[in-house]
Amino acid sequence: MGLHIDNEFSLQHLMGTKTSSSIFDNEGKRHEAVELLNKGELKNLKVAFASYVERIIFFSKASGVSTSGIVYSDSKERTHEALIRDEGEVMLSAGAIGSPPLLFLNGVGPLPHLSSHKVSVVSENLDVGKFMADNPCNSINIVVPFAFDPSVGYVVGITKLSVATIVEKFSGPLSSSSLRLVSFIDVKVSPTVRFNYFEDPEDLARCVRGMRLVGDMLKTDAMEGLKFGDLKHSLPRNLFDDASMETFCSSTVTTIWHYHGGCVVEKVVDGDLRVVGTNSLRVVDGSIFNTSSGTNPQATLMMIGRYTGLRMLQERGAAK
Repeated sequence: MGLHIDNEFSLQHLMGTKTSSSIFDNEGKRHEAVELLNKGELKNLKVAFASYVERIIFFSKASGVSTSGIVYSDSKERTHEALIRDEGEVMLSAGAIGSPPLLFLNGVGPLPHLSSHKVSVVSENLDVGKFMADNPCNSINIVVPFAFDPSVGYVVGITKLSVATIVEKFSGPLSSSSLRLVSFIDVKVSPTVRFNYFEDPEDLARCVRGMRLVGDMLKTDAMEGLKFGDLKHSLPRNLFDDASMETFCSSTVTTIWHYHGGCVVEKVVDGDLRVVGTNSLRVVDGSIFNTSSGTNPQATLMMIGRYTGLRMLQERGAAK
């Protein structure tokens, strides 16, 4: 493949090959975000299952627009209020697909757009729901003549043959789009967003270069032992035919679920992740990113949550 550097195990974004981290330990146990709850002060935490935030409670004071809590509905459609105390704040963490709609529905967004749907404007911001992107992903499947252990998941059935998936993806796409609400009444109605994969020619060129590397890898001696008869895959026969490679990329692109944007830092939220134009409302999730990490963003998001919580405690301590 032309990648001669083996970085062994590393969490860094390095040129060459490497073994990266996993949410599975050496014994096959999966470690999820919920484990962090066991490290916290659970007496201070209340989790409402199967519930939806319907409304953010805003009020005006001399220093500007603030929040006093939220209104949410449970699985039986009963309405509840969750109010903050003292100098508390509301933190939205509904993700790139969920946080922008909550701002729209509660009057934070472009004035013409909100007014046309009879939503009372609390704070005008033209950038809510914009700069949405997703890291594009392309892959091929090959049949391997023996059972083998997967690198990222569990085996659900064991046979004499295995199907291996080789994935190519990249971060920082130049193509972007915006999110729009389908309903300005019901928060449970999903918004619509088109990620415009490969709209920017450079993104398409990056996919072509990546899949050519995959094609070159399949021709190496190291892959001989993985071939079951004639190695068949969906890549174009001529890897140097730009048109064929571009068609392959465009027709096989899919999501890697790294959605980001919509509440981007320095556009919708400030450097402290407070929603611009408000005093006590922050967004802490992937919607604040203008680019997402090349690997799973889960750990990054967890650390941003922890960092923001510590900053809030420091701010409160300094104010006393």
